Amino acid sequence: MTTTAELSVGAQTPEFELITGSGDRVSLASLWPERPLALIFLNALDGELTADNAIQWRDADGHMRAAGGEVVAVCAASATAANAFRSRWNLPFALLCDDGWRAYRTFGVTDDLPGSFVLDTEGVVQYAHRNKNALDFPPTWDLIDSVSGITGQTVERPALDPIGEEREIAEMMDADAFHAPTPGNRATLNFTCAKCSYNDYEVMDVSATSGMMSRMVNLQNRRFSAVSCRRCKYTEFYKTESGALRNIFDLMVGT
Repeated sequence: MTTTAELSVGAQTPEFELITGSGDRVSLASLWPERPLALIFLNALDGELTADNAIQWRDADGHMRAAGGEVVAVCAASATAANAFRSRWNLPFALLCDDGWRAYRTFGVTDDLPGSFVLDTEGVVQYAHRNKNALDFPPTWDLIDSVSGITGQTVERPALDPIGEEREIAEMMDADAFHAPTPGNRATLNFTCAKCSYNDYEVMDVSATSGMMSRMVNLQNRRFSAVSCRRCKYTEFYKTESGALRNIFDLMVGT
């Protein structure tokens, strides 16, 4: 039988059963012949990031279907808990239960460090990502692109169209007049904390990679300066370019 160590890209997925929301058992092998599967293992359903991950896939479900694939999520909870979670977050894809943890063990993941996989219509693993930490979720488009490579159906990526506060933040960060504070250059920053009106602060470099929150607001692979009040720790972030920090953008509360 295929072992966890062998279940990498190119490996054949062994057959096993999962439980549907109605309590019926379904063979995973019965799901992949019609279309490639994006098999998404979830954290514990009461985990802080589980809903964020599920929502990401809810929003990407239409693109996955346009690529010719299907999202199937797996959890280690009961069918009752899975049904409640699926209903609460209005998930359009199946959420199957792995009551004996066999699927988790087979794919080498846990509910603390889950993973994401693409299986082709023969059940062969074409994409594999096992989370290395709590925020190490792959971009949904990595799996959509993998499915497109199998089906030959390309999906155009929509342009980012932030709304509300996210739009205001994006417009501010992209404005020509915006400049980031320089770490250590205290002489150029007239700082007054917006929360507690304190005047002492710390400036740090921050990198946003592919974590969950950075993906949600399109901040992957960017660098920032963080200005943090030394008394109440209120922090504001400013974008930098290519690792070379720009001159000071006068804080809205400073002059």
